[in-house]
Amino acid sequence: MVDLSFKTNDDRIDAVVPPGRSGLNVFDGITGSWPSGAALALWVFVGLLAYLFIGNIASTFLLALNGVGLQDILSGQQDIFAENGNAFLGGNAIGLALGLGSVALLASWLDSSRPLRYLRLKSCNAADVALSLAGLICLLPAVLGLGILNEKIPLPDVLMQLEEQQMELIEWFTGEGGNFALNMVYVVAAPALFEEMFFRGYVQRRAERGLGVAAGIILTGVIFGVFHLRLTQVLPLILLGCYLAYVTWRTGSLWIAVVLHFFNNGLALSLSKWGPKSVADPEAVPWLLIIGGTILFAACILTIHRRNEKEHR
Repeated sequence: MVDLSFKTNDDRIDAVVPPGRSGLNVFDGITGSWPSGAALALWVFVGLLAYLFIGNIASTFLLALNGVGLQDILSGQQDIFAENGNAFLGGNAIGLALGLGSVALLASWLDSSRPLRYLRLKSCNAADVALSLAGLICLLPAVLGLGILNEKIPLPDVLMQLEEQQMELIEWFTGEGGNFALNMVYVVAAPALFEEMFFRGYVQRRAERGLGVAAGIILTGVIFGVFHLRLTQVLPLILLGCYLAYVTWRTGSLWIAVVLHFFNNGLALSLSKWGPKSVADPEAVPWLLIIGGTILFAACILTIHRRNEKEHR
């Protein structure tokens, strides 16, 4: 019989060991005994602030190298986005690395004397990777279908303008202006590694401790979805975020989430550049495919859950 309970595999190491006593735990650092809610709120704020600040500074510097004046940058003209996409994407990647990535490492180091274990940066086996990847592929029709519903939700004009700016940048790097090799680094590899370190690494670990595993997975997914500021796609992003959080918790390895994130972004980039329009259009996804994919996804989840029962006993 499959145990479907959400018990943490860190029950033995989740309690803070009092000073002068030895024992296994990952919350034995300077901030390890802080209330999880306070620590989580602090580091999420610091991480997002560092990402935005460093990313904007890096983008401004790269734009200056391209010959764009500071006055033009501050004016926010639309043609600047269209003509200098690499500068914005490169700055964003630097923000992810030095903002989210470095903050995840710093917060984990302050929380724990074993920050890599804290972030679940341990090896994974090929079977778990394959099953998790199969689950993601089966989930994609439902993700696209959820995107249909999400786009029907009315949004204020200011948010729609933000969405239009993002779509303009997306159209640039998937069109003639984008360099595919650079985009693989900027929009595939960098987010896959550094977003996972921050969200499924630090945020999820702290959320699990304060709220329990199930609520921690959901909260991590919600924060991940909102972080992208794509409110027309926030629901499918939350769903993907929850799935990545689940496989990270169940397998105990962050690297699986990194692989899945890389695959998802790489697939989206490839289809948007070379694939037929109907594949990238959510309206073209048959409901039978969504239902069938969801059933197969559930089978993958059950298999992953069963394979890793020993890790949670």
